This record gives sequence, C-alpha cells and structure tokens, in this order.
Amino acid sequence: MTTSLSTTVHSFLSRHLPIDVPRYIVALSGGPDSVALLHSCSQWSSGSSDRPKPEALHVHHGLRGDEADRDARHCARICAHLGVPLHLVSESIESSAQNEGTSIETAGRDTRRRRFAELCRSRSTSIVLTGHHGDDQAETVIGNLLRGCGLRGLRGMEPLSIIESSQITIARPLLSIRRNQIEEYLKPLEMDGNEDLSNRSRAFRRNRIRLDLIPALQLENPDLVSHLLGLSEEARARWTVESKRIDQALQQVHLSPPRISLPRQCWQQFEGPELADLLRQAVILGCGEEGGLRREHLQSLVRLANGESRSAMVALPGARVAIRCGGWLHIGPDPTANHDSPPCAEEVDPVPALPCQIEPGSSQVHGGIRWQSLVETSLTLRTPQAGEKVPGRQTTVEETLRCQGVPPRLRRHWPLVFDASKNRLWFAGQDLDPLRSMAPVALTAAESATELELSYHLLRVLTPRTESPLQPPSASEVDLRPTHTG
Repeated sequence: MTTSLSTTVHSFLSRHLPIDVPRYIVALSGGPDSVALLHSCSQWSSGSSDRPKPEALHVHHGLRGDEADRDARHCARICAHLGVPLHLVSESIESSAQNEGTSIETAGRDTRRRRFAELCRSRSTSIVLTGHHGDDQAETVIGNLLRGCGLRGLRGMEPLSIIESSQITIARPLLSIRRNQIEEYLKPLEMDGNEDLSNRSRAFRRNRIRLDLIPALQLENPDLVSHLLGLSEEARARWTVESKRIDQALQQVHLSPPRISLPRQCWQQFEGPELADLLRQAVILGCGEEGGLRREHLQSLVRLANGESRSAMVALPGARVAIRCGGWLHIGPDPTANHDSPPCAEEVDPVPALPCQIEPGSSQVHGGIRWQSLVETSLTLRTPQAGEKVPGRQTTVEETLRCQGVPPRLRRHWPLVFDASKNRLWFAGQDLDPLRSMAPVALTAAESATELELSYHLLRVLTPRTESPLQPPSASEVDLRPTHTG
C-alpha cells in the first residue's frame, strides 16, 4: 500500500510538474489525505537537488473554533518535521458567505482558490496539489448523477484542472488511491491526520453520500467505489475525444463577450448529448460561466438548434436568451429582460434616430460603430423602408438581413448608406462575400461598441467566414465544477 501511494504520487509529479519552476504548493488541511500527500511530495523533491520543492498552504476558515486552531497547530508540526515552509492564512468564511449570498461550501472553495492564486503569484509558481482521493471521486460522481449529469459530469474531478480566471493548475495526484491506502501509508510513519468533525454532519449532501448512500449501495456490490472510479476514467477518455471535436467546431463561431453566434455548420455535425455539450461550451465562452444552466435548458437549446422548437427564442438563466435566425444561433443578454436599474436608451432602442449625414473624409459614431467615409461625396445613413429591395435583385433588404442571421428586432434599425443623389450604395451584409463588396465606408468598433446588440451584429456580418475570429480555451481545460471541500 505504501509503495503504491508513493509510486503514484512520484510518477504524477515526474510527468506533470514543470521542472523549470522552483517550487509548488500543497494544500494542507491537516487531514490524512493532505498529510500523506505532503509527505510523499517531500520525499520526491528530496530525491534530487534540481527538483522543485513543496511549500504548504493551510487556510484557517474561522469555523469549528478550537478544532480549527488544533488543525493549524498540527499543520505547523507536520511542516516543521518535514522541513517544508508553511503559509498559514486566516479568513472568515461565514462572513464571506453572508456578504456574497452563497453557501459555506461555495465561500470556502472560492476563498481557497483565491488564496491559491495569491500564493502562486507571490511564490513564482502556478500549480497547487490537493489531497482529493478515490473515495472523494466516487462521492463526486454520485453527487453529479443525483444532479442529473451527462458525460461531462461522469468524469468527476480531473487530475489536472486549469482555472482560467487565475491561470493556476489544481492537481490531484491521489484520485486513484483509496482512503484505506492512505491510512496504511501513514501507519509506519507515525504521522496522523486530524479528522474534521464536520465531516460527520449529515447537514451536507456530500457527507450523506459518504455516510449513508455509499454504504447502502455497497451492500449490493462491495466493489461499488472501484466501479465508479472505472466509470470516471472511461468518461474522461471519451470526453477528451469529444472535446477535441467541440474545440474544432467552435473555431467557426463569432465571439464578442457577452455574446456568441454559431453558424449552422458549427453544430450540424453534432447530435443528441454531443450537441448539448457543444452548446454548453458555447454558453461558457460567450458568458464566461454556465450561470445556472441545467439539463432542461440544454435540451431546449438542442431543440432550437435542430429546428424542433415552437419558438425561435429560448430563455436562459441569468437574463440571457438564445435566438435562431437565418442559420445562426445567437446567445447573449436578453434585451427585453428587467434589470435592477432602469435600462439605458440603447437597451430600449438600440440606435439613435436616422437619418444622419457623413461628410467626405469625416466619420460619425452611430449605433456603437464609427462610420468612416471613403468617398468624395456626402453620405447619408437611413433605415430600411418596408419591402425595400436590394439594387438589381428581387430580394428585399429584410430577407437579406434575415439570411445573414440578423435578429428581427434589429432589422428595422439597420443602417443603409446613400449618396447625395439618394442612390443606395451599400449596407452591411449586402454581399455574402464582404471581401468583394465596394463599401463606401469603413466600419470599426467605437467605445464599448460590443456591449450593443446592433454593433455586435454589424461587425459579425462583416467578418469574413474564411478567417477564424476566435481562439477559444479548450473545452477539456475548462473546469467549473465545485471541488470537494472536506
């Protein structure tokens, strides 16, 4: 057992720890898992003078009174015995939870991650190791199943998770190690881990899963945890393959947070659960987070993308909306949603009234866009008239904009460019190939232009589809699930 844990940790560090960093951080709670991890890390680092060295971080949460003080003293003794530097920080998690309106577990997780990032920056490293083990992984998979997860949730915790907001990596070397192996590892070392008595409280669902549900299921099959770990590994392998396809498909989207637009060819190759995973990742890219997205929301998005929805619009949590129009799927803020503060003029009516005039060599800011004249004549911007047709075609301006994926509420505000003789010269989206259009104006984003729906779509239809407007983070690297707080 001892050899198995040491071999697992040492192999993990050799494969994943950048050799050019001087140190790495081990999250030390004082429990058996983190104590065993720190000891094994110390052994590996001591094996060669050129290996990175561990430093420990203990966060005193301001909870559990004397028990928490005991844990801090225990961590200090362990680090002194191993010769490992200890960083001890205190934070009132209860106050943070009240101020932020979150649970104690969420506040604790967020605080630890913030402290991880702060310490990594100050100590010139980017990797933090935690003691999550195989039994924790089994609890996570069951918890995700109870929430109604898909393939993504069956993965459980990843061995390596990149936190995009802080660019730190959380590593979990013990995910294949069982709790009894950790206890066996510590016995000959005469090193103890303190038990967190709150882990006995059935007020927390994870504790109920560990104390009640798993033992009940093990009566049916004693190998339950091993099977759950195998399921997690298989799900991670399948997700790796799927996420590569998702990343490739999302290179075709138009992205300007908080909005994202997917052309039909982006999602046509996906169906069922894979399409739901693609759309979930699109929401994360556009909005920065899932923001309460649940299975029923993803099912509605799938029906919208497949044309099976009765409506062309689907409401999403967080005052967001998805709209299908002209072969495009747009996801972004709901322009009709009620806000805490009165909406600004742009939210009620996206642009000022037209017409407006642009003199030769000058520019005008209109609808969040700077319109720069490229011709030696006065130009006028005005909105389309009902039934107005594209010059030389039977197609109307309205239909052309619909084919370009412009939402209905914006088409009546779409600026058309006319010369002094009232001849229409151009409008954004007039040609399917914008590189061949003889535009009399150049359009660029003005101040905060991408916050406006109209300016977003004006720039979108002018983006050549032969270019990739996006380099999104890998779906396999984005990890927004809560981690174990025990």
